[in-house]
Amino acid sequence: MMSLKIRYSETTGSFYPLDIDYGDTLPTDAIAVDWADFDTAMKRPLGHTFHFVDGRLIIAAPEPTPFTDQAAAYLGAVRASRDDILNRIAGVGFAAMQSGDSELVQAVITARQALLDITTVPSVVAATDIDALAAAIHDAYLAIVESAPERLLPAFTSEIA
Repeated sequence: MMSLKIRYSETTGSFYPLDIDYGDTLPTDAIAVDWADFDTAMKRPLGHTFHFVDGRLIIAAPEPTPFTDQAAAYLGAVRASRDDILNRIAGVGFAAMQSGDSELVQAVITARQALLDITTVPSVVAATDIDALAAAIHDAYLAIVESAPERLLPAFTSEIA
């Protein structure tokens, strides 16, 4: 039994059904391919590409995103979360300063510096994949929260990143 075919052009990246007359507009590189290949190409995983080599369908996975790009995006999100927390602890610090609570003011200064340094702690810098980076940030953040006095904890209402 012969399988039904459709045409595909690599230059346009488009399929062309056989039952439509394209006249002179059909790309010159259009080749006949099986409907099964058409179906497989259309159902390929997100981000995957396809092309035909000697009439055979080849589906290729996308190149992985380099860790440096992943890390930059992740650390950008960490910095945005950190800024929200820094704003909250600044308010606590201002109120503590106004009331003369030097112990809480010092805790705010310590937590602030630790948050500012969170993207440069050795375990974060040493991370070589996104899971290790996320774990290092989480551990560093947890250490900051655990060392903060109870009165400062409401400023840490969300996870960083």
